[in-house]
Amino acid sequence: MTELSGHRPREQRRDTPTPGWESGVWVRIQRSRRNRRLGLMLAAALAVGGAVVSRRNVQDQRGPVRVNAALEGSLRPDGSAPAHALWRLTFEGAELRVYRNALGALHRCPGSPGCIRTEQGGTLTVPLDGPGEYRAVVFSSPLSGGGRTLHQDLTAAGDRDEPVEMSPALVAY
Repeated sequence: MTELSGHRPREQRRDTPTPGWESGVWVRIQRSRRNRRLGLMLAAALAVGGAVVSRRNVQDQRGPVRVNAALEGSLRPDGSAPAHALWRLTFEGAELRVYRNALGALHRCPGSPGCIRTEQGGTLTVPLDGPGEYRAVVFSSPLSGGGRTLHQDLTAAGDRDEPVEMSPALVAY
């Protein structure tokens, strides 16, 4: 049989995906998850920024709101906390709420066991009982409803022009 002048046979169509296609799918899924998390963190940051701006624009007659957070023990070299460590929070204000991953409030003071109230605030020792990013937020007056997300609580405080104070994030695993 003679070869036709410069013509090659057409490649047959493949009915199966190419090797490694699963990793491409997982990359797109992880990218989508990361973008969703970044969107939530951006929304929380905007809410905090709005609360800070409104706090500066309104004369605070309710007294200061402050939070001081300290880990009982030492941090890892990467700045994270070991799981089941104790996080000691001292605050001035009407209510303290502790959130994990900006979801519902895990602990409240007053309200949670171990909360010690003082005239201007209180102290709460929180066990870091699961992996995640922990934040403590102090509100100048008690918020209604428990277990709402960080974003919802900051928005509610911002709507009422209340000052809030948020601790730096503490990552535990």
